[in-house]
Amino acid sequence: MTRFTTNDLAFSGYSTTIDSNKSHENLDLNYVNKTDEKNVTDFCNSFLENYNVAQTKANFQKVETFLQHPYLEHADCSAHLSDWIASNWIKRIL
Repeated sequence: MTRFTTNDLAFSGYSTTIDSNKSHENLDLNYVNKTDEKNVTDFCNSFLENYNVAQTKANFQKVETFLQHPYLEHADCSAHLSDWIASNWIKRIL
């Protein structure tokens, strides 16, 4: 399994800090902080794995791009984000 890193993200300007009161392992995996580069990276990698999508940098960045879609602006629930991205994966809405 390919694991992409924060260096593979297409967008810049993400926060690089994680709340020092929480270790990364204890973060709530049900929610995605779309402003945190590590959280976005983990979500994109997880999506590719869970939906059996070819693990290419292009697909990793496609998931990231979907996270920026206006429809998902206020969404942060991982399950909702994943379901919406999966249902729109082959549509040309980007």
